Amino acid sequence: MAVNDFPVAVDMTTDVLIVGYGPSGATLANLLGCRGHRVVVIDQALQIYDKPRAITADQEALRIFQEIGLADEITRTTTPHPGTDFVGVKGQVIKRFYPADPPNPLAWDPSFMFVQPQLEATLRQGVERFAHVTALTGHGFLDQQQLGDHVQARIKRLSDGQVMTVQARYVVAADGATSTVRKQLGSPIEDLAFDEWWIVVDAWIRGPVQLPERCVQYCRPSRPGTYIVGPANLRRWEIKLMPGETPQDFADPAAVWRVLGEFVETSHLDHCRTAVYRFHALVVEQWRQGRVFLMGDAAHQMPPFLGQGLGAGVRDAYNLAWKLDAVMRGQAHDALLDTYGEERKPHVRTVVAHAKTFGLIIGELDPARARVRDQQLEAELLSGQAVTVRQKFIPGLACGLIHQESDGLLSAGAGALCIQPWARASVADPWRRLDDLTGARFMVLSTSAQWLAGLSAQDVSDWQRLGGVLVLLGTLPSAAVPAHVVCVEERDGLMAAWLREHAAQALVARPDHYVYGTAPTPEGMSRLMQELSSALGSPSSVAA
Repeated sequence: MAVNDFPVAVDMTTDVLIVGYGPSGATLANLLGCRGHRVVVIDQALQIYDKPRAITADQEALRIFQEIGLADEITRTTTPHPGTDFVGVKGQVIKRFYPADPPNPLAWDPSFMFVQPQLEATLRQGVERFAHVTALTGHGFLDQQQLGDHVQARIKRLSDGQVMTVQARYVVAADGATSTVRKQLGSPIEDLAFDEWWIVVDAWIRGPVQLPERCVQYCRPSRPGTYIVGPANLRRWEIKLMPGETPQDFADPAAVWRVLGEFVETSHLDHCRTAVYRFHALVVEQWRQGRVFLMGDAAHQMPPFLGQGLGAGVRDAYNLAWKLDAVMRGQAHDALLDTYGEERKPHVRTVVAHAKTFGLIIGELDPARARVRDQQLEAELLSGQAVTVRQKFIPGLACGLIHQESDGLLSAGAGALCIQPWARASVADPWRRLDDLTGARFMVLSTSAQWLAGLSAQDVSDWQRLGGVLVLLGTLPSAAVPAHVVCVEERDGLMAAWLREHAAQALVARPDHYVYGTAPTPEGMSRLMQELSSALGSPSSVAA
């Protein structure tokens, strides 16, 4: 649409327009709402879809929900992930993914199971806390035009067809796999060559049913499938369509129940939902076009075999939220927003590739190849060579706003997710998660009071301009330190051990808790602070 075709009158003005009010969009609306920004979020559906879809996420998602003050409410209806056994042709366990032993590095269960409508309801209730965030359900996105310092978008109220114009500084598309915004942008999509049809059956247990205690991947050529232990009495089966079968073959509920009977006795199951999905492995090439961004399923799609679909979208929201906030507050140059796709795309691509690999393991249909697979995986498991913790397949950041040495290699610890230990600021205080003491902001954390006290006035001033916090990790009561330093003691020694592992006495972390870099000397700590401040852009160069 040409610029002159857009209506002159503007019905609503906002900082950020979010298209799509699923978990990713609702998370972003909460994050921006907490930071005081005006948000309009729209969705075509009037109500939350009342059936479970995503069913598992991990500790990083809970840490993000912690920031927006909703993690405790969310975990009231969740349950820890029980672990997963991969079962081979002969019924033997050939691979395991079990939760890591405590203490947990992020102070949350490594993975958890949830019912998506309940999760979404909590996220939307969180949005209702903010008078400056407007949620418009039953509204569809029509089109947008970028006009210099803002985007002018048209939306339509579906009940009566009324068209409204929203003027926003930025637009974020979180409108799912069939994203209207992405289609209009014409963003190329990388196909990672995974395309399979699977039936997903959700059911409630209403009587005695013999079921495994853990989730199970049935890696059998006769009929690959997945069994998932949901919260309370919700259970899920994902069942691969075999050659010659089509989605239409399972339009009859009786056909679905017959194939489900290959995995479980169905007499005490109460049907909740059946859906036939085409599992894809796709990553969009360009996540930003000017003032418009893609997020969640609009930017990537993955098979469910690593349980990272929802978590990836929530990570997108977190990465983008603090960067939009920094730019809109004048703390960073617009170029910071380029690092959103630069960081998230390779991260997601790695996760999608892992999910595809596990999907190929599970879905092997050739009996001979399946037996060879079983022998190899079982040997790796028995020898202790197999990776058995799911979280180890979730990478850190490999590029973007993280510190590199002069040779171009990442400095020690750069790009890793920062530990969140249980900590306290006084011996009289209860133990709390570190983020609750420091906030989600730039952080310098050191085990040396001398290093922090020795920072120059300019370093401290520049750090405070960024809203950053200086943290001393030690034993309470601490030695005398300046009033602007937060002193904390950790309970389990996780952070101190992490620093020793990286031969450092200090780290610099971003508001999304990824480590910018580590320092083995006080001069190195000061240099990291200066380089990060410079990379964000000086106040005089920032364009709002």
